[in-house]
Amino acid sequence: MIKDGDYLNQEYEISKSNAIVLSHKFINVIPLHEHILIELTESPSTGYCWHYTISDPSMLILEDKKSFDFNKPNIVGGSLQIIWKFKCLKCGECKIHFAYYKSWKREPFSLDELTYIVKVE
Repeated sequence: MIKDGDYLNQEYEISKSNAIVLSHKFINVIPLHEHILIELTESPSTGYCWHYTISDPSMLILEDKKSFDFNKPNIVGGSLQIIWKFKCLKCGECKIHFAYYKSWKREPFSLDELTYIVKVE
Protein backbone atom coordinates (compact mmCIF):
# COMPACT_ATOMS: atom_id res chain seq x y z
CA MET A 1 0.00 0.00 0.00
CA ILE A 2 1.37 3.38 -0.99
CA LYS A 3 1.33 6.38 1.39
CA ASP A 4 3.02 9.76 1.87
CA GLY A 5 1.50 12.96 0.46
CA ASP A 6 2.91 14.24 -2.82
CA TYR A 7 4.55 10.94 -3.69
CA LEU A 8 1.20 9.21 -3.16
CA ASN A 9 -0.66 11.61 -5.46
CA GLN A 10 2.05 11.34 -8.13
CA GLU A 11 2.11 7.52 -7.96
CA TYR A 12 -1.70 7.47 -8.10
CA GLU A 13 -1.77 9.58 -11.28
CA ILE A 14 1.01 7.51 -12.89
CA SER A 15 -0.96 4.32 -12.13
CA LYS A 16 -3.94 5.74 -13.99
CA SER A 17 -1.96 6.88 -17.04
CA ASN A 18 -1.58 4.99 -20.33
CA ALA A 19 -4.76 2.98 -19.82
CA ILE A 20 -8.40 3.20 -20.85
CA VAL A 21 -10.75 3.55 -17.88
CA LEU A 22 -13.66 1.12 -18.11
CA SER A 23 -17.30 1.87 -17.34
CA HIS A 24 -19.76 -0.73 -16.05
CA LYS A 25 -22.63 1.21 -17.67
CA PHE A 26 -21.94 0.31 -21.32
CA ILE A 27 -19.89 -1.94 -23.62
CA ASN A 28 -16.23 -0.88 -23.61
CA VAL A 29 -14.69 -1.17 -27.10
CA ILE A 30 -10.91 -1.47 -26.72
CA PRO A 31 -8.10 -1.83 -29.29
CA LEU A 32 -6.03 -5.01 -29.17
CA HIS A 33 -2.97 -4.87 -26.84
CA GLU A 34 -4.24 -1.77 -25.01
CA HIS A 35 -4.26 -1.50 -21.24
CA ILE A 36 -7.54 -1.08 -19.40
CA LEU A 37 -8.14 0.15 -15.89
CA ILE A 38 -10.79 -0.35 -13.23
CA GLU A 39 -10.78 1.74 -10.06
CA LEU A 40 -12.95 0.94 -7.04
CA THR A 41 -13.11 1.91 -3.37
CA GLU A 42 -13.00 -0.68 -0.62
CA SER A 43 -12.87 -0.71 3.19
CA PRO A 44 -10.74 -3.72 4.10
CA SER A 45 -11.04 -3.08 7.85
CA THR A 46 -14.68 -4.21 7.53
CA GLY A 47 -13.53 -7.46 5.94
CA TYR A 48 -15.14 -6.58 2.61
CA CYS A 49 -12.93 -6.53 -0.49
CA TRP A 50 -13.47 -6.60 -4.24
CA HIS A 51 -12.94 -9.95 -5.98
CA TYR A 52 -13.08 -10.38 -9.74
CA THR A 53 -13.59 -13.10 -12.32
CA ILE A 54 -13.08 -12.88 -16.09
CA SER A 55 -15.47 -14.82 -18.33
CA ASP A 56 -12.65 -15.56 -20.81
CA PRO A 57 -9.28 -15.38 -19.01
CA SER A 58 -7.41 -15.89 -22.31
CA MET A 59 -8.52 -12.38 -23.42
CA LEU A 60 -7.19 -10.31 -20.52
CA ILE A 61 -4.31 -10.53 -18.10
CA LEU A 62 -3.94 -8.63 -14.83
CA GLU A 63 -0.70 -6.65 -15.11
CA ASP A 64 -0.93 -4.61 -11.93
CA LYS A 65 -3.03 -4.03 -8.84
CA LYS A 66 -2.32 -1.12 -6.51
CA SER A 67 -3.91 0.14 -3.31
CA PHE A 68 -3.83 3.80 -2.32
CA ASP A 69 -4.55 5.09 1.18
CA PHE A 70 -5.56 8.76 1.05
CA ASN A 71 -6.74 8.81 4.69
CA LYS A 72 -5.21 11.08 7.28
CA PRO A 73 -2.77 9.32 9.65
CA ASN A 74 -4.27 7.24 12.47
CA ILE A 75 -7.70 6.96 10.81
CA VAL A 76 -9.17 3.58 11.70
CA GLY A 77 -11.53 2.02 9.16
CA GLY A 78 -10.64 4.31 6.29
CA SER A 79 -11.22 3.32 2.70
CA LEU A 80 -8.67 2.51 0.02
CA GLN A 81 -8.65 3.29 -3.70
CA ILE A 82 -7.83 0.11 -5.61
CA ILE A 83 -6.67 0.16 -9.24
CA TRP A 84 -6.57 -2.97 -11.41
CA LYS A 85 -4.73 -2.68 -14.73
CA PHE A 86 -5.30 -5.37 -17.37
CA LYS A 87 -3.83 -5.92 -20.83
CA CYS A 88 -5.99 -7.02 -23.77
CA LEU A 89 -4.42 -10.14 -25.30
CA LYS A 90 -6.77 -11.12 -28.12
CA CYS A 91 -9.89 -9.99 -29.95
CA GLY A 92 -13.36 -10.94 -28.74
CA GLU A 93 -15.78 -10.09 -25.99
CA CYS A 94 -15.68 -10.94 -22.30
CA LYS A 95 -17.01 -9.76 -18.96
CA ILE A 96 -15.09 -8.79 -15.86
CA HIS A 97 -17.34 -9.36 -12.86
CA PHE A 98 -16.47 -7.69 -9.54
CA ALA A 99 -18.17 -8.72 -6.30
CA TYR A 100 -17.70 -6.99 -2.93
CA TYR A 101 -17.72 -9.58 -0.14
CA LYS A 102 -15.84 -11.08 2.80
CA SER A 103 -13.51 -13.70 1.35
CA TRP A 104 -13.53 -15.99 4.40
CA LYS A 105 -17.29 -16.58 4.23
CA ARG A 106 -18.12 -20.05 2.97
CA GLU A 107 -20.97 -18.73 0.82
CA PRO A 108 -20.10 -15.16 -0.08
CA PHE A 109 -22.89 -12.63 0.13
CA SER A 110 -22.00 -9.65 -2.03
CA LEU A 111 -22.78 -6.16 -0.80
CA ASP A 112 -22.25 -4.90 -4.35
CA GLU A 113 -21.56 -6.30 -7.80
CA LEU A 114 -20.37 -4.65 -11.01
CA THR A 115 -19.92 -6.18 -14.44
CA TYR A 116 -17.70 -4.62 -17.11
CA ILE A 117 -18.24 -5.74 -20.69
CA VAL A 118 -15.08 -5.55 -22.79
CA LYS A 119 -15.03 -5.90 -26.56
CA VAL A 120 -11.49 -6.09 -27.93
CA GLU A 121 -11.08 -5.27 -31.64
